[in-house]
Amino acid sequence: MTADDSNDTLAPSGDCFEAALKYIQDATVLEWPDDYHVVHGNVAVLRQDEPVNHAWVEEGDVVHELSNGYNLAFFRQEYYERHQVTNIRKYTVSEALRLCVEHGHSGPWD
Repeated sequence: MTADDSNDTLAPSGDCFEAALKYIQDATVLEWPDDYHVVHGNVAVLRQDEPVNHAWVEEGDVVHELSNGYNLAFFRQEYYERHQVTNIRKYTVSEALRLCVEHGHSGPWD
């Protein structure tokens, strides 16, 4: 892992950004895109000692944790509290797909 000078967090070591983008390209999501958001943020508690950049998908009040082969669902408030989420950036499905194409990667974009 490498330090991110902009917010003193570590770079992700998993596939969270790719997994979130893959998830929103599923036919079910694309049928109801307004119900979903790709979310980037910092998590202080996941499987590490320091905050890291992370990505997940939100469907209303439900968080889909998809990294490293997981497919778990949490209530958003519980997830944010448990993982001490900060620095949140939410993207609509169309914004996330456009930014992926523009930047040539799954994120983070900001």
